[in-house]
Amino acid sequence: MHLVRDPFPPLRGRAPLNVAAVCLGSPFRGDDAVGPVVAERLRAAGAPVLDCADEPTRLLDMWDGLQTLVVVDALRSGAPPGTMRRFEVGDAPLPRDLRLASTHAMGIADALELGRALGRAPRRVAVLGLEGAAFGMGDEMTPAVAEAVDGLVDAVLTELGLEAPCTSGR
Repeated sequence: MHLVRDPFPPLRGRAPLNVAAVCLGSPFRGDDAVGPVVAERLRAAGAPVLDCADEPTRLLDMWDGLQTLVVVDALRSGAPPGTMRRFEVGDAPLPRDLRLASTHAMGIADALELGRALGRAPRRVAVLGLEGAAFGMGDEMTPAVAEAVDGLVDAVLTELGLEAPCTSGR
């Protein structure tokens, strides 16, 4: 028996079904754990989080009809660890200089472009990321990144049009 997780968990009456976040990363690779940590906190706040199970093409069905999609990942741009960056994608591809930490052969940018070609992409896509420094297997999340997670969660909730609870107290 294969259990399929509902991509839209109960929302406690706060979130429209036309917005969602997708959080990328690996909990085993230091700062790349930003996505899974943020996903857990968003779900606890009642926000819809799509799960691509490490295969971004699975998102095509899940995000079809969404008005807003927020992509969350660790970044590698050379900025200081913990620096939050935001990109509004618009109708153009994700910026080439945006170096998401994903290691998949087909990443979120490819899935988004495929979705656009098929007429199944979200209307609005924003990318929110935290600059990371440690991405090795078994690395711990760096303190600057761990400290910035609460602000990232609040920023994602704001992008989704949801109340941003005070996450600093967990």
